[in-house]
Amino acid sequence: MLLDVSAIHDQNSGFLEQSKQAQENLDAASSCIDVISDFARIESFSREDDVVILRLGIRVLNDAGAAASCAYSGYYQPALAMIRDIVEVSFLLDLFQRQPEQIAEWRTCSEADRKKKFKPVKIRETLDNLDGRQEKVRKEAYDFFSGHGTHIDPFMQLISPDNLTMIGPFASEKIVVAFTFDLARWLLLATGFFLKAIDLSQVKDEGLRLSLTQKKFNFIIQLTSATTRLNLSQMTCHG
Repeated sequence: MLLDVSAIHDQNSGFLEQSKQAQENLDAASSCIDVISDFARIESFSREDDVVILRLGIRVLNDAGAAASCAYSGYYQPALAMIRDIVEVSFLLDLFQRQPEQIAEWRTCSEADRKKKFKPVKIRETLDNLDGRQEKVRKEAYDFFSGHGTHIDPFMQLISPDNLTMIGPFASEKIVVAFTFDLARWLLLATGFFLKAIDLSQVKDEGLRLSLTQKKFNFIIQLTSATTRLNLSQMTCHG
């Protein structure tokens, strides 16, 4: 490896083990990974539109794994870059679960049309309009993770804590614990949209279809509970 991060990984692991909320967040994230993996292995989803949804789910899964690996190792900026990708994919999945006909359009249109019709800002505006929402919470989330994860600004707080220039990654209890909240919140949402976009009518085996339906139902219950907990935790932190 280019840089030895084993000591940082151990320190951050210790910080997370000592935080009950971080452990709850990581447990929620692990449940998302398990659910996406379970559905991605089902061979019944063979239609081209279904394959699109499965591959988007797998992209979210890989983003989550990469984000966690970076965060544990003290690379917080690329960790948030991965969460920004989860945010972007979650918005696309949300659009597809609301308007399934858009999947084929996205899949078959030219690259120029795709960039025009399905660029992130267009998707956010479409979802906001469908919600009848005036406040731009989707834009705020996208801008936050873009600003901290992918776009460059003069402050670079995630690699220069307290305005000190750090060489290489570093351990941080505050940052790594906060990261688990962002990971859990957006991974839960993306997984929920992924499950809603999956068409279980394509599963002809009745027993398997019932099992998958039960998994979807169980996850929705978990999603509701976890989202409430995360919102309460956020309010406590800001209170």
